[in-house]
Amino acid sequence: MLSKNDIDLYKQFVKTIFKMRYKGSILGFLWVLLKPFFMFLILFVVFSSVSGQVGNLTSQQYAVYLLSGLVIYTFFQEGITWGLNSIMERAGLIVKINFKREIVVISALTMALINFGINLLIIGIIGTVLGVQFSLLGIAYILLIGLVMFLGMYGIAFFTSIWMVYVRDLAHIMELVLQLMFYASAVFFPIELIPEQYQFIVRYNPIALFIQAVREALINQNIMNVKFVLLSLLLSIILIIIGNKYFKKKILKVAENF
Repeated sequence: MLSKNDIDLYKQFVKTIFKMRYKGSILGFLWVLLKPFFMFLILFVVFSSVSGQVGNLTSQQYAVYLLSGLVIYTFFQEGITWGLNSIMERAGLIVKINFKREIVVISALTMALINFGINLLIIGIIGTVLGVQFSLLGIAYILLIGLVMFLGMYGIAFFTSIWMVYVRDLAHIMELVLQLMFYASAVFFPIELIPEQYQFIVRYNPIALFIQAVREALINQNIMNVKFVLLSLLLSIILIIIGNKYFKKKILKVAENF
């Protein structure tokens, strides 16, 4: 259990990460909105006609379709990347101060969760302006998916943050993997555009399944992939339990590698 001091330290870490991430930036926190927006704008102009026709989507629906895919993928990308680097970014504190090291990991992931929440709000505003109807059940399901993804990334970060201390090339490897995942998750195009023999890459991609579920909940008020989401929730909890044990065992030895 976290003590009051642990909670206060967690809040301070989140504030510090926020300040450091946008320190010296003229636009500051606006980059949270501008990065996915400009990516959305470019992809919408280039692919809206073809993707809309193949996926039987109106331009308004494709806007929400594309934006929701970008937001989910960005959440995943930020969570994996920031979780990976969480220990290295706080190396100076870890060697000097005695506190629960798990706080470093979850505070890094919290920033990704905050960005995700803000971007979801933007989707809601844009969708409402475009006349897309949302359901309360669909919104609740999307929040559940966000929670499942957060827990899964938290469990993964217990491992990757430790590995990063020993293998610095992991950052470059992960960058490449995440770039490949972007195209393998059908973020900006319907799966029908992929040759049939390669569609399994998307159909069995967990991130693509999350994106698909969010899109259906937003655009068609349809709740799908429920078994997958619930199974992912169970696996995420198991991953956190195992990962936490691994993390506590290895974190005691990492200081000598900083």
